[in-house]
Amino acid sequence: MPGTFTLEIVTPERLVFQGEVTTLQAPGLDGLFGVLHNRAPLLAGLGPGAVTYTTEEGETKYLAISGGFFEVAQNKAVLLADTAQFGEEISPEQAAAELTAAKALMLTASAGPTEQAERQAAAQTAQARVAVATKVRR
Repeated sequence: MPGTFTLEIVTPERLVFQGEVTTLQAPGLDGLFGVLHNRAPLLAGLGPGAVTYTTEEGETKYLAISGGFFEVAQNKAVLLADTAQFGEEISPEQAAAELTAAKALMLTASAGPTEQAERQAAAQTAQARVAVATKVRR
């Protein structure tokens, strides 16, 4: 059996998850990264996307985040997210509508660089919500 590490997923509103896991994959600012037992220490910024982890019981869980920070050291990982939702908490229809609206907003003119970056992050978050909602319903 693979080794485990402690994972805490926290948002400003709630403790999303706390427990032992065998794997984690998260959306870093420069791309996806993975974590296993005995990982070297890491501190990373997170972008919008899907987080996947496997519990020590072998259950794979999916959640969508809108960004945040991640730290791992001595087999304890903490994921601080602006927002986080499990696939079961997301309405696929609502997520798809949000993605359509976010994409349409990106195509409108008169956005400065900051506003365009915010629109892109909103579209990436909506895309992650659609992907996570779809994964748990297969």
